[in-house]
Amino acid sequence: MNIHDKPTAILAEDEILLRQELRHALYQLWPELEIIAEASDGISATKLLEELRPDIAFLDIRMPGLSGIEVARLAGKQSHIVFLTAFDDYAVKAFDQGAVDYLLKPLDLGRLAVTIKRLKSTLVRQPADLSALEDRKPVSQSVSQLSWIQASSGNQLRFININDVLCFRADAKYTGVITAKFDAHIRTPIKDLVMQLDGDKFWQISRSAIVNVAAIDAVQRIDGGLALRLHGSKDWMSVSQAYQHQFRQM
Repeated sequence: MNIHDKPTAILAEDEILLRQELRHALYQLWPELEIIAEASDGISATKLLEELRPDIAFLDIRMPGLSGIEVARLAGKQSHIVFLTAFDDYAVKAFDQGAVDYLLKPLDLGRLAVTIKRLKSTLVRQPADLSALEDRKPVSQSVSQLSWIQASSGNQLRFININDVLCFRADAKYTGVITAKFDAHIRTPIKDLVMQLDGDKFWQISRSAIVNVAAIDAVQRIDGGLALRLHGSKDWMSVSQAYQHQFRQM
């Protein structure tokens, strides 16, 4: 980057409200920074890095499609990287391996100010090469996978074996729990729920749905997209593009 140019950045974060909050905070604390694009998944973030070559990339570590770690690894030494994460142990490891900094969720303006200071001093140097960045699962994410869940069904509180769940679907302020015999609901949002499930048994297929892989009856192309049907159902569920890579192994 030429010292006389305005620094450029992209924001990659799938939580829209957090992305908006970060953009607004950066405008306030670093008005010279030009945010040239935003992404809500790792695949889009990778394309933006290749096409726009920003000086800085703010990357959420947990994104659909590709993780922030995978995006940074593909970027190599193209941009200065700041990670966004809820997992301190994961972020510290990435920071040790060459990331400029990390920001923990929820966003703290004082901490962001420190990050901006680090970025300003780092921009005069070439970005670190992150192509060998370790994609290690955080300890916080590998503990206490769900075996049973408590869910409300009518006036009853149901105890449901996780293997009996066909899918989870976001429904207004609740998450629907669909089984072969009955439907129930919980208050845990999809994004938090997916971190508590076995990733080999449950796949997120969109922002609003997680399916039990063993419950998938059929997968097919519909109107250029991908859709699946669960056992015992006539309805087809759309699979968002960011999650379609999971079905290559089926």
